[in-house]
Amino acid sequence: MTTTLATAPRQACGCGEEQLPGLLARVGLFGTLGLALAALVVMILAGWLLSTGVWLLRRRGERAGEAEEAERAADSPADSPGGSLAGFTWTAEDP
Repeated sequence: MTTTLATAPRQACGCGEEQLPGLLARVGLFGTLGLALAALVVMILAGWLLSTGVWLLRRRGERAGEAEEAERAADSPADSPGGSLAGFTWTAEDP
């Protein structure tokens, strides 16, 4: 059985609007461009949100490290440094 344009009107005939993708044929050129731009904007916003989340997590970690250092500095006075080289001083002259 052979089909012609009259018997199968939805079949592509190789010309005109049937060769366009389904989305472009349904919503038109401006609708397709609008959807592409909307997808681009959504991806940009998602990137900004992810980068902001990473920045906040890193900032929180840095602040926790600073708090630990401040706590450690408060526990050990600066006048009495610890360690095995506490009395060592460097001189440029030979003894």
